[in-house]
Amino acid sequence: MKYKVHTKWIGYSEIEVEAKSEEEAREIVDEGSYDPGNERLTFNGLDYGGDEEEIYDVEEIRDDNNRNN
Repeated sequence: MKYKVHTKWIGYSEIEVEAKSEEEAREIVDEGSYDPGNERLTFNGLDYGGDEEEIYDVEEIRDDNNRNN
């Protein structure tokens, strides 16, 4: 069987944006107006972070073609 495991944690990211000032850079990120390709995330490019990871849900992934009814 296959399961989808949902986790949550306090993670970190680094986002590179072009801006004229620090304030403008903050606004760009707050609005989500940046290229997601310029973001490195905890466990995906960053080698720090991931504090207090916990599993909050597990669900079975059912393949309709292989159901036993």
